[in-house]
Amino acid sequence: MNKLKKSIFIIIIIIIAILVLVSIFWMINYFSEKDKIKNVYDTYTDDYIQNKVEIQNTTTSDDLMLEIDGEKVLGIIKIDKINFEGLVYEGTSLSTLSKGVGHLSNSPYFNGNVCLAAHNTSKFWAKLNTLENGDTITYTSFLGTKEYQVNNITQVEETDWTLLNDTEENYLTLVTCIKGKSNLRLVVQAVEIK
Repeated sequence: MNKLKKSIFIIIIIIIAILVLVSIFWMINYFSEKDKIKNVYDTYTDDYIQNKVEIQNTTTSDDLMLEIDGEKVLGIIKIDKINFEGLVYEGTSLSTLSKGVGHLSNSPYFNGNVCLAAHNTSKFWAKLNTLENGDTITYTSFLGTKEYQVNNITQVEETDWTLLNDTEENYLTLVTCIKGKSNLRLVVQAVEIK
């Protein structure tokens, strides 16, 4: 009986140790991500970067973007309804999307139809499908901050890119996959609130 008690005690200690290590790892990642987001907010709302934007004709957009985790960072997207706030990286490669939201390189950075994509996981946009018309989204980039209101939620074939075409009106278009439907994509469009 003593051996059984000792074994159970050791198993409990091991489980507690694993839970503590996982919690510490999660907290380190969480606060590291929050620090990155704060750094981007601080930098992109700073007068220095805004002055550089005003003389952009002498500076390329790439010179204005921060580099974090070896990737260019356009800014931050915040969707209060789904409790999501994350960095927006340039590009949509698998390695980029593993870090955060990706900006579709052929779409504009700020004016027109800004197109962003992210994985449909609990870390990113698993709850994107819960958005409704009227919900708000904030996008802060090195070119400024805009607030948008959701006005179109639809599913499209993975080969249908018509909603990603540029527009004269300022839109934010969010794209993610749909679980169990590999041939479809969820597209949420929001128009700038003026």
